[in-house]
Amino acid sequence: MDKKTIFHELDPIFHPKSVALIGASAKEAKIGKVFTDRFLEMGFQGLYPVNPNEREILGLKAYQSILDIPEHIDMAVVVTPTRAVLQAVKEAIAKKVKVIVIITSGFAEAGSRGKDLQDEIARIARKDGVRIIGPNCIGIYCPASGLPFALGQGKLAGSVGVLSQSGFFADYLTHTATANGIAFSKGVSCGNEADLCVTDFLEYLGEDPETKLIVAYVEGIRDGRRFYTILKEVSQKKPVILWKGGMTEGGARAAASHTGALAGSRQIWKGVLRQAGIISVNSFEETLDCLYAFHLQPLPEGRRVGIMSAPGGIAVAATDACLELGLEVPQFSPTIVEKLRKMLPLVGGSARNPVDLSMVSGFNTRLHGEALQILVEEENIDMLLLVSGVSGKSLCQMVSEAMIPMKVKKPLAVTVMIGTQQSVIADFPLLLENGISVYTDAARAVRALSRLWEYAKFRKNCLADQNEAPAYSGSKSQTWHEARSIIDRALAQGRFSLSEHESKEFLKVWGIPVNRERLVHDRAEFKKALNEIGFPVVIKAGAQNLSHKTEKGLVYIDIRNEQEAIDVLRQIEKTLSDESPPVLVEEMVKGSRELVVGLIRDKQFGPCVMFGLGGILTEALKDNTFRVAPVSYEETLAMFEEIRARDILREFRGMPPANLDSLARIIMVVGQIGLEHEEIKEIDINPAILSDKGPVGVDALIVLDSKELKHGK
Repeated sequence: MDKKTIFHELDPIFHPKSVALIGASAKEAKIGKVFTDRFLEMGFQGLYPVNPNEREILGLKAYQSILDIPEHIDMAVVVTPTRAVLQAVKEAIAKKVKVIVIITSGFAEAGSRGKDLQDEIARIARKDGVRIIGPNCIGIYCPASGLPFALGQGKLAGSVGVLSQSGFFADYLTHTATANGIAFSKGVSCGNEADLCVTDFLEYLGEDPETKLIVAYVEGIRDGRRFYTILKEVSQKKPVILWKGGMTEGGARAAASHTGALAGSRQIWKGVLRQAGIISVNSFEETLDCLYAFHLQPLPEGRRVGIMSAPGGIAVAATDACLELGLEVPQFSPTIVEKLRKMLPLVGGSARNPVDLSMVSGFNTRLHGEALQILVEEENIDMLLLVSGVSGKSLCQMVSEAMIPMKVKKPLAVTVMIGTQQSVIADFPLLLENGISVYTDAARAVRALSRLWEYAKFRKNCLADQNEAPAYSGSKSQTWHEARSIIDRALAQGRFSLSEHESKEFLKVWGIPVNRERLVHDRAEFKKALNEIGFPVVIKAGAQNLSHKTEKGLVYIDIRNEQEAIDVLRQIEKTLSDESPPVLVEEMVKGSRELVVGLIRDKQFGPCVMFGLGGILTEALKDNTFRVAPVSYEETLAMFEEIRARDILREFRGMPPANLDSLARIIMVVGQIGLEHEEIKEIDINPAILSDKGPVGVDALIVLDSKELKHGK
């Protein structure tokens, strides 16, 4: 017997045979009338208006209570004032409905009293196994079953699914895109998520065979780990375009007041979305741009773009945009160049990439189609950009004639530059309905193509990750117990962090390279350590409770002889007012490039690794990037490319390129440590110096979770 999935659990919600609209109305400007109108417009047959003050609403018999309806009711949609919602929910539960959609606002987003009421509704619904959508939402849109949003969308069912914590985003997106010929499979507004949440519906849409592309708006999530896991699973099957609200501190405050959601760290969220292969957008305009590309175009095989343009200046600017976004604009093969030369006018045209169709193309519009027919044959091109001086039916015909015979389907983005922007936008519905991803600006078209390539690359990398070896190949059980004993000693002493020496010993157990060092407590041990390590050395104060030693003048580097070392020791003793402080004598690692590798236990996503530019300017420059643990090898390579100082990892000013394999392994193992040791709150390897022998951690700090101490673990 097949295991029941969330699809089987939630799919009936989108296909009710009967709906009670509690708070239905015939009065203008009432939300109850808006939804009554929309149900009727969608042709939904099983609608039962509920209003104690009406006998008939828009030609339908009205009932004083849902309990008065003689037929079975699958879904209750509540649009009453806030004060009446609890009673409406209780009656709907008594009626044995399967799901209750609460459109009404005034709950957790409005403060503690609203939160208490929301919790009470969730509690009584959960007790009877009734699912809740909302409150503070606009419900469900499903053209196939006639469920409407508020603004009025089309009846035609399509393959795009919409998921949003903002009711307006879901409503306006579907309304706008439907007007431009894009049809939707399902749409759901989660609101405050008293019960069903964005992650539940993401998992559902991921399994839904009718949904091929997902567009989402998210402000915050309750279970970050589950959200991330499902997000990555879904995006490996179908594209997910996601707009994350609340990425700034001010935005996060607005998110908390808007949906009662908890918005997380901007840097970690950016890493999560990249790691999960999400098409991340930052505006409504960008959402539509990506929707038009991913809904209508195939994924490219590579990053090479062929550009055709009537205006030469736009072609140059489009080339710049491609290169800035990591795309390529290669030269054409001799065969294609010769064909273009024969087709182009003798004056003004150019057969190079980008192709300049010249001013003549404004009068001889067939040049657009002829150039496109030639370029679709070019094997050195993966994507096409056409800046067109033709629009409407002529453009549709030209594109169709050029693209249909194409053996290998390549994505095409079109920018129309003729007439006015208003006239171009008026042609959008026709062009989009004919499969043409159209934009008013070439830069936006290029951006959409780059997102197609980024997602295609993610899909390819996912296949590579499946055959990847684990980061740590030793005896995990032995390693864990040896490392845990170091932590246990600190916890037994009531300490919330490991000393630098303990931190390095811990990392060394896990196979992370650190510099050689000795912790000494008297002059005899000190001199012995100098001989064992060998000059030059680094000398640091080694007390367990010391942090930020550099700022306190307790770190001395490049000490070249015993007398210098003795002088440093005396200075440390004087600074600490201690005649015999513990001191670290460390190997002086040669290398001028400093990096940082770290781990943080995020309250939403759990253990997350960090990589970036290290040294004393780490906090000031904030040139770093994050990923959720565990981290794959391919993900570490992506992290290397995301920092602004990425060039220092290559051959740089006479220094050899970094050993990326060793650096990747350090990051991967740090992520694995975060999964294996829940008692660790933070890890900071800073700096990790790029030496001739590979990356080496020369300073480290491990912070422990205070809950471990409280629980006596």
